[in-house]
Amino acid sequence: MRNGKARIAVVGSYAVGMTMSCSRFPGAGETVTGRSFKLLHGGKGSNQAIAAARLGGESILGAALGADSFGDDALAMLRAEGVDAEYIAKKPGASTGVGIVLVSDQGDNEIVIDLGANESLSIADVDRMAGAIARSDLLLVQLEANLGAVSRAVDIAHGNGVPIVLNPAPCRSISEDTIRKSTYLTPNETEAAILLGLGVEESQDGKRLAGLLHERYGTSVIVTLGERGAYARTSSVDTLIPAFRAKAVDTTGAGDTFSAALAVALGEGKGVVEAIVFANMAAGMSVEIEGVVPSIPYRADVDSRLAASVRSRT
Repeated sequence: MRNGKARIAVVGSYAVGMTMSCSRFPGAGETVTGRSFKLLHGGKGSNQAIAAARLGGESILGAALGADSFGDDALAMLRAEGVDAEYIAKKPGASTGVGIVLVSDQGDNEIVIDLGANESLSIADVDRMAGAIARSDLLLVQLEANLGAVSRAVDIAHGNGVPIVLNPAPCRSISEDTIRKSTYLTPNETEAAILLGLGVEESQDGKRLAGLLHERYGTSVIVTLGERGAYARTSSVDTLIPAFRAKAVDTTGAGDTFSAALAVALGEGKGVVEAIVFANMAAGMSVEIEGVVPSIPYRADVDSRLAASVRSRT
């Protein structure tokens, strides 16, 4: 750590989020009336880098943007959030990634994303930030950018003894070697079932999924369970860590907040259970506010809510 902050290197994506609310999701071929259209910053890598900064980490992001106005706006926003943007590449001829998000009145969401420039993030781009990764307390990656670049980042961190959190979202085909090199694997239930080759209908038992993944890959596994919390399976931990009560308004981005909070806590040297407690609280707070970036909480607020929770139980 430097200046008392965990240094978190994030390699991942940025995408403009185009969001709209609706009473319910449309069926195939159906049109429903929406409302409250917004153009927002998003992308799992960007979300996680912002969350890491807000939650007390020193955040550095490796990503790719298009040479367009969306990319210019993204760089300005990330710098304003305190994210080190030195290793964000602008890609001529490529468009900045775009995600379309529908949010129902029940607080659920459906997302379609065009990765755009994110697929142009290259091994050379990641090699340029190799020194920064090696000096970090933890590397956080997802699968929303070019997978070759993601695997290269994992190789660099692994070769330098830097712990790695691999958030396999969206769930895409990545080498088993990359998964095994990751220190922590953090799928949700659906992603865990896909990684195991199981049917989605078999994805309700977090304990079983975490155990099977830990057995297969040998890495520490944290299966996120939404409002039920997260199930951890490591060489020494096999337990459910319950979520905190929250009134869900918009669940979009809660997984990114969880991943970043977990990374910061682990980077600070917290044990896996304590880190998940912190991440559960941060993620729970995020679902209470509409939007992704606006909903990401700050460290002082999370610490305060955790302290209040402890007091209420004593």
